[in-house]
Parts: sequence; structure tokens; C-alpha cells
Amino acid sequence: MALHEQLRELLAAGAVEDLRRVVAERHESELAEAFAELDQDERGALLRLLDTETAADVFSGAEEAIQEELADALTDAELAELVEEMDSDEAADTVRLLEPEEQDRVFDLLEDETESEVRRLLVHEEDTAGDLMMVELAAIHEDAIIAEAIELIREKADEIEELYNVYVIDSARRLVGTLSLRDMVLARPGMPLRAVMEPPEVTVTPEMDQEEVARVFRRYDLVSLPVVDAAGVLVGRITVDDVMDVMEEEAREDISRFAGMGEESFQPRGVLRISRDRLPWLVLGLFGGLLSARILQGFQGSLSRMLSLAFFVPVVTALGGNIGIQSSTIVVRGLATGEFRSGSVRRRILRELAVSLLNGFVIGLVTFGAVWLWLGDLALGSVVAVSMLTVVLWASITGTAVPLLLRRFGVDPAYATGPFVTTTNDIVDLSIYLGIAFHFRDLLT
Repeated sequence: MALHEQLRELLAAGAVEDLRRVVAERHESELAEAFAELDQDERGALLRLLDTETAADVFSGAEEAIQEELADALTDAELAELVEEMDSDEAADTVRLLEPEEQDRVFDLLEDETESEVRRLLVHEEDTAGDLMMVELAAIHEDAIIAEAIELIREKADEIEELYNVYVIDSARRLVGTLSLRDMVLARPGMPLRAVMEPPEVTVTPEMDQEEVARVFRRYDLVSLPVVDAAGVLVGRITVDDVMDVMEEEAREDISRFAGMGEESFQPRGVLRISRDRLPWLVLGLFGGLLSARILQGFQGSLSRMLSLAFFVPVVTALGGNIGIQSSTIVVRGLATGEFRSGSVRRRILRELAVSLLNGFVIGLVTFGAVWLWLGDLALGSVVAVSMLTVVLWASITGTAVPLLLRRFGVDPAYATGPFVTTTNDIVDLSIYLGIAFHFRDLLT
């Protein structure tokens, strides 16, 4: 039996102890998946039956749409109780879901320290390092010794779940070094921290975009990253589990945008809202199709005299669309992962065009042979082959250039794929094919 079905049965039967036992045996990720399958009333009932720590974990692991739904269903006191159990970054995310007047009511119910931490995090914009960071960390003065650092870890054990490093600070709380748990265990208790600590490998500021933060984690293979302000003062840290969530979120958004659907999730949403996200891109594709039909009408005479030309219209447009999507996807991925750095853009573009030229030449030869064997018409085979070569080059140029141009003008390049590139290529590819056919119309029988 699936976990959500088991939870549903236990809820219906009022078997509280069995319910808590099942929840205690399951991982947070399993609970989050099962939680999404329950309806609104079942989620609220389950959350109220769990102990506060488990309920906070389940709430934090749920999709944002479900968190918003639960925040509306829970009382201010219940929300405040959950927030107290969360890490500061998760607590801030939860409070951010509320309306300003609801936030004030929840703040009134929080302990002073928790309220201060959450308010400090809420000043940062969403999707930045400041939004990702937590303020719980282990920091110690540079004049301390190893034994004092170890004692600090013991004191912080209950407060900090994922403790990877101790940060070494000066009297102004500026970050001057980091100390790994391994180095502390291997060092003698009386050794000064200055003799063991390493200079900070890399830091980020609260204003840095979360995608750039993810790239820093990936580039330096980090599990934790200190956040400092403009003066170098230590203000928080980001852990790898939060960055993995960012990578998943960004990938989901990019995939949705590739399909021209906006930031649509698989969670239940209103029909009108989903339609609003998808319809503009469908209308764009519709107008592109109508323009393509108008182009076909303009070449009606050539098509009526040489009906065989029409056989290859879908072949040409499909090939151009595929090439455009391939090229643009490579560029968008390179921009997203940081592979396209300033010194490598030109080289990568030239390589992409060289690949397209080779592919276009091979596709042209294959097409020429297919048309000749099929219809026995050398002239038509030549027209289609030249069109294929030209279309491949054009689609490659479009798919490569458009994301780069959008990035230059401050537009998310993920939007360049899907409807935009495909529709543009359909129109231009059709014009190329029929234009070449019209130019060599005297050779076609």
C-alpha cells in the first residue's frame, strides 16, 4: 500500500499512535511525497497530530503551493510553534508566505531571538544568497585555541543540525578563516586557531543571485559556504542541501519555460491560472503558423505547377525546428552552468556553426539521394538539398544567437527556446525553401 493511502486510512480511523509510528519510520522525502497526495483537510489533520519537530520538517519539505495552503489553514499559534522549530532560513521562508498583518501576529508569538533572526533574513530579496542563508553557525574569535572551538561545537550541537565548519572571526566579526571538523580533531587541544585555520576559500554576499551561488558550490565542490557583507562581516551560511533545492527549482523552471508554459508546477492550480500561463505562447505559435500559411499562399503558383515541392515542406520545417532547439538548448545550458565565460563564447559559437555546417552538408547529400531515388528528379533533389543545408545553418545561427542576445538585454534566455525559436524558424525555413524553389523554377518540371 502506498504511504499516502496508509496515512489516509489511519487518519480516517483516528489511529493516532499508529500514525505517529508510521511517520517516525519514514524519511522526510517520503513524507513530503505522500503529503502532496493528501487533500487539504487531511494535510491539516496530519500536521496537528505530529510532534512539533516532525511537523516542522514535513511542512518545510512540502511544495510551496501546499505550504501556502497550510499557512491559510493553520492558526497563528500553530504557525508560530512550527516556526520556532525550523532553521532560520526555513522559518523566514514560512513567514514570507504570510500577509503583512499575519506576519505581525506570528511575530508577536515568537521568542525574541527567533523574531530577530527571521526579521534579519526577510530584508533580503527572494532568490538571493541572503534568502538562502541561515544565521545558525559556529563562529569563534581568532585568539581562541582548539579546545575552545571543540567546546563551542558541543554547545551548538542541538542548535545546528548540519555543522561542517567553524568560522574564525576577528573582534569586528569579520571572517578571517575557516576550520574543518577534521582539522580540529587532529590538532592538539592547546594549539591556537591561527596555526590550524585556513583562509576562506570563497565567500558570497547576501545580494548574489541564487543561481550564481549554486555555480560557486558546484565549482568549488562545497558543502557549506559563508555569507559576508560588504565589509567582510560574517552574517550567515548556506548549506549544500539548500543549494540542491535551488538547482531542482531552476531546472524545473527552465524546463517549463522551454515548453513555453511559465513557472508551472505539477501541484493543483486553477484552470484559469494555468491557461493564462500557457495561452500567450500558444497564440504566438498560432500567429507563426498563420504567417507560414500566408507564405505558402504567396507561392501558390509554384506549388500548383510543381506539386512535389509540397511533399518536403514538413521535412524542412521539422529539421529547422530540431536544429534550432538543439543549438539553443546547448547555449542556454552553457549560460546557466557558467560554461560560457567571456573568453570562450566566440570559440564555442564557431564550433557550433562548424558542426552545423558539417551536419547540413551530410543531410543535404542524404536528402538529394532520397529525392533522386524516390522521384527520379535531379533538379528537385538539388533544390531540396540546398534548402536543407541553408536551413540547418540558419537554424543553428538563430538557436545560438537568440539566447545570447536575450542574456545581453537582461532577459532570461530560457524563454528563447520552445515557441520563439521554433516559430521563427518555421517562418524563415519555409521562406528559404520556397524562395530557392522559386529562383530555380525554370529547372523544375
